[in-house]
Amino acid sequence: MTPLSLSFSVLSNPAVIGLDIGATLSDIRNTFKSLDSMIGHSYTGGPLFRIAAYELSELGILGAELAFNRNDCLDALYFQFEKVQYPYLLEYLRNAFILVSQRDSLQGHFIAIFSNGPIEITLDPQRPGSSCFLSYTSQAFKHARNDSLPCSSWIT
Repeated sequence: MTPLSLSFSVLSNPAVIGLDIGATLSDIRNTFKSLDSMIGHSYTGGPLFRIAAYELSELGILGAELAFNRNDCLDALYFQFEKVQYPYLLEYLRNAFILVSQRDSLQGHFIAIFSNGPIEITLDPQRPGSSCFLSYTSQAFKHARNDSLPCSSWIT
């Protein structure tokens, strides 16, 4: 039985709440009133924003960070959620998308990378502690990120 506090349907398809890759910054501002600008720029030259947890908490999401390209279109989306949900979300994503690769990570969990057409979906339990991340990235963002990493850190 999966915990009821996490909306797997939203995490597997963030477009249902207006967070699809390619959505415009102005459309997202109209949906999420807590959109807070972060310092810096994304790998594709656009602004970074954070959505306050209170707007996502009823979905079981602890927060979200958004990276836009220089044309103000959403290029990457990072959801944070409780690590206890990891096995349930992993199973759900395995049934919804194509598993491309997996790597060992912390605390017996592994990083799982899925494909949904041109969108890469990464389930990452990277942090010790109680939270995990689920990211959606466009091909342009992925290539720009990989191009900026040192060769020793390159992850494909």
